[in-house]
Amino acid sequence: MRARSYHLIAMEGLLVMADISGYTKFVAGTEAEHSREILAELMDGIAKSFGGRLAIDQVEGDALACTTERTDVGVVDWLRETFRLFHGRLRDIRTATTCPCRACATVQDLGLKFIVHRGEFSRYEVAGRVQLHGNDVNVVHRLLKNTVPLREYLLATAAAQTSWPESLRAQLKAAPQTYDVGAVDAAYLDLRPVRDSVWNEPRPKVDPASAKIRGTVRYPGTPEQVFRYFTDASLRKLWMGVPRVDFVPGARGSLVGAEYHCIHGENQKTVFKVLDSSAPNEITMQMDFPLAGTVWRTDRIEAEGPATTRVDTAIAWQAHGIKAPLVDFMVRRMLMRYGAVYNKRVAEMLAAPDQETARASV
Repeated sequence: MRARSYHLIAMEGLLVMADISGYTKFVAGTEAEHSREILAELMDGIAKSFGGRLAIDQVEGDALACTTERTDVGVVDWLRETFRLFHGRLRDIRTATTCPCRACATVQDLGLKFIVHRGEFSRYEVAGRVQLHGNDVNVVHRLLKNTVPLREYLLATAAAQTSWPESLRAQLKAAPQTYDVGAVDAAYLDLRPVRDSVWNEPRPKVDPASAKIRGTVRYPGTPEQVFRYFTDASLRKLWMGVPRVDFVPGARGSLVGAEYHCIHGENQKTVFKVLDSSAPNEITMQMDFPLAGTVWRTDRIEAEGPATTRVDTAIAWQAHGIKAPLVDFMVRRMLMRYGAVYNKRVAEMLAAPDQETARASV
C-alpha cells in the first residue's frame, strides 16, 4: 500500500501517550459488550478533555498518541485535569450502574498513565488515517513498557522536562530506561494522590442547614412524574422558556455526570451538570451563574398523599471578599425570581400533562 505524504515538514513539540492501565486484564475477565462500551466512553472522555489542546493523531486500542507544539508546564496541568476527569467518570460509572456483570463491578480497577517526550515528528497518511513518524515517535512508544513500579503515573523524559519549573521537576522520581533505541533519561510523577482525592470526595449534595436558599414546593402528581419534568430535556425547554436544551448523557447513559445545555440565544448558553441522582427521590446539579460563579442545587422529592409531591430545595454558592453580602443579596433575589417562574410553569404543566407532552414532542 502506497503511503502519501500528510505533513512533509518535521515539527517539534511534545509527544504524549495516554494509556488506560489494566485494560487487557479487564477485557479478558469480563463481559465483552459492556467492557467495550466502557472503554469507548472512557476514551471519548479523554479525547474531549484534550480537545483544542492536544492533537489526537492516532488511536491505538486503549491508548491515544497525541502531539502539541506547546512544551511548557501547562501541558502537565492539562494531563492532571484529564486524569481527574477520567477518575471522576469511572466513579460516576460505578455509582450509576446497577448491572451485576463483572465489567461494571470492577471498573474502578482501571487506571490511566501518561508518557511525555519532547522531540521531532512528522505526519503521513495511510488509507485515510494519520500516522506519526520519527525516531522520537518510536521512543515515546517504547516508554509504554517501562520499570515504573506503579499503575498510574506521568513518565516524562529529560527532554520533556527542560521547559518545566524546578518546583515540578523536584517532585519527579528518577526512572532511567534502556531500549533498543538506546538509554532514555526519564522520571515519573505519582498520580495516585489525585486518584484518591477523587474517589474519597463525598457525593455532592447541598445540606439544607448551610444552604443560602431553602424552599418547599408542592406539585400535582407522583414523584416519578415530577422527576421526569425536572430531567426530560424537552420538558425543561418548555418550563425554562428557552429555544433549545441539548442533553449530554452521563455515565453509562445515566443522569450521573449528564449535562443540560440550555441555549438562550446566539452564543448564550447555561450548562447544568448533574452531580448526583437517585431517581425519583433526589437530584443534585451545578451551574455557572452571574456574580455567584458556581451554584449548587439539591432537590429532594417525596410523595405527600396519593396525588401530591413535595419538593424540598436547597441552593448554595460561595461569595468572597468585602462585596460578598451584596453578591449574596443580588444572587438570592435573581434565583428566587427565576425559581418562582419555573415552579409555576412546572405545576401548570403537571396539571395539564397531555397538552404539554404534545408541545414537547413538536
